[in-house]
Amino acid sequence: MIPFFIFNGINSKDRGIIVNSLPSISKAKRRYEEIEVPGRNGNLYIDDESFEPFEYEITCTMMPEAEIRTLSSWLEGSGKLILSSELDKFYNVFISDQIDYEQVYRVCNKFVVHFKVQPIALSVKEKVLYLNQESSINLKNFTYNTYPYIKVEGSGKVTLIINNSEVVINEIQNYIELDCELEEAFKGEMNCNSSIECIDFPKLKPGINTISWLGTVTLLTIKYREAFL
Repeated sequence: MIPFFIFNGINSKDRGIIVNSLPSISKAKRRYEEIEVPGRNGNLYIDDESFEPFEYEITCTMMPEAEIRTLSSWLEGSGKLILSSELDKFYNVFISDQIDYEQVYRVCNKFVVHFKVQPIALSVKEKVLYLNQESSINLKNFTYNTYPYIKVEGSGKVTLIINNSEVVINEIQNYIELDCELEEAFKGEMNCNSSIECIDFPKLKPGINTISWLGTVTLLTIKYREAFL
């Protein structure tokens, strides 16, 4: 299969581009602080369990029917990148470098796109769980923590417990929504951050996840994307 990529929903094949080669799949570098302590053998390492962004370079050839200015306006800024080698996953990326078009074979231009890539790949397909009772869920198809959207339908005061994270929701009226990645609580367009108490927003991990609550919950909706290093 001829390689291709999709950026912000547009396939490189539909822009008159031949992808010469795709980058190999990379695992991001772990972020840590190395400290030298006088009088102590070796070093100390402080690991905050996060990862560095990295760069993908994709070399392309522009066919005669392609238009440089159309490509330049498409290949800029931030968005989602899907590689043909992993069509079930996307990366959040940013294109900051200029693109230089080098003429080859008289009618074609060669160029390189530099994508700055956030370290975690996410599944294209969103997963949805509907729970009306406490559960133990085995999420086994991904390799890194993911931060879900949660809708809690119920009434009164509710304490939601996912693994070791507790969120106290004061006086639910019909429902409240949690965006655990952005660490925001809301109801439609209304901000509800003042209605919750928590140290950390919940996250889902690979493997067994325990989900429970105290109070009146009629339905818990959890939406998430599988996450991969």
